[in-house]
Formats: sequence, structure tokens, C-alpha cells
Amino acid sequence: MNLSYTYLDDMLVRMAHHSTAIEGNTLTQYETKSILLDGIIPKVMNEREFYEVKNYKKYMGFLKDNYPKEITIQLIKDTHRNLLQDIREDAGAFKTIHNIIIGADFTPTEPYLVQSELKNWCDTLEYRLNLSNTVEEKIEVIMEQHLRFERIHPFSDGNGRTGRALIVHSCLQQGVAPIIINKSDRQLYMNLLSELDIKGLTDMGIQLSKEENIRMEIINKAEFELQKGIDTGYSR
Repeated sequence: MNLSYTYLDDMLVRMAHHSTAIEGNTLTQYETKSILLDGIIPKVMNEREFYEVKNYKKYMGFLKDNYPKEITIQLIKDTHRNLLQDIREDAGAFKTIHNIIIGADFTPTEPYLVQSELKNWCDTLEYRLNLSNTVEEKIEVIMEQHLRFERIHPFSDGNGRTGRALIVHSCLQQGVAPIIINKSDRQLYMNLLSELDIKGLTDMGIQLSKEENIRMEIINKAEFELQKGIDTGYSR
């Protein structure tokens, strides 16, 4: 998949803003852009909120180097470590104490079962994606596996943003326009996860991927035209 530098910057800002906002981060998209692209802290802010956003810059470099690869247990841990650096001392490490999601109607996987559950998760994801022939089928697999990942809840904190980053990784690996869940869809997204609504999650993913594909094409075309103009100027 051809991803222009401008699109990657745009994706970086929106991934960081929307995914952290879903978890309660109050920084605006403009403030997120200032931190990530301009290297400017636009106002006094909460230290955790700053690092929640800032960590996406390092994560994006990691993603660009790794998205052709299949998802493994180590890649999951590395994803978490990049996103939770300077926030938690156990960044990149699976939970050792059983965690409870307040208000949830399920019990996450016990710590001693996380490794085996995730090995099965990775194998199932790869196997099912290899059998998928259409974009819609691939998105269904990716979103169903996202639901399973959130039920495993392998880390003490940061499971949501890690899971959503893995959605983007899987999309890029499969040549599908990334699925970036918007903060405005937070309640619908949470409800779909809670209700185990695979069809609803798939429909959401298909729609967001279609919208992202249009955005990608517009940005890539604009960058191509700009570069063409620069090249033409140099040739005179």
C-alpha cells in the first residue's frame, strides 16, 4: 500500500487524538498535532495526557517498520511498550495480577493464561486472514479478533489503545485502508464490544475504511501534484 509522507503524518495525528480521547484524554486534535508534528507544547497540560499523545510518534516509526509482518506475541508487547512508555513501569509486559473492567459483564483472561490465549489469537488471526478473499471479509476478521483481544485484556492498562493500534497494523498488512475509530463513535464502539456485536463492528470497520480510503487518495493526489510542480520547477 502506497502511503505518502503527508498521509502518514495525518494518520499519526488522528490515531493519537482519537484513540487517546476514547480513553478520556482531553487534548484537542490541534494540540495533538502541535505536539507530534510541530514539537510544540501549546499549553500547560497533564503529564500523562502529554505522553499518551507523544508516544504515538515513536509508535508510528515502529509501525512503518513492522506492518508488513504478521502480528506475533512479541509484536503485541512491543506495540504496548511504545504506546505506554513513560506512563507505566510495566510497559510491554503482560499483567501479573487479575484485572477487572468496572461495569463489564465478562471476566478478562487470567494472567497465567494470557500467553497461550494470545498465541491462539495470533494463529487464528493469521489463518483467517489468509483465507479471506475480499476487503469485507478481511475487515470482519480484523474486527472480530479485536473483540477477542479486548476480552483477553492482556495488559494491566492500555489494552484499548493497543488493540486499536493492532487493527491499523492488520489493515496495512492486508492492504486495507486503516480503520481509525473516531472519538465521536466512542459510545457506539463500546456498546458493540459489550454486546459482542461482530456484525456491528464489521459494518463500522467497513464504513471507516471506505472513508479512510477516500481521504488517503485525496492526500496522496495532493502530495503527488505538489511534488510534480516542484519537479517541473526544477527542470526549468
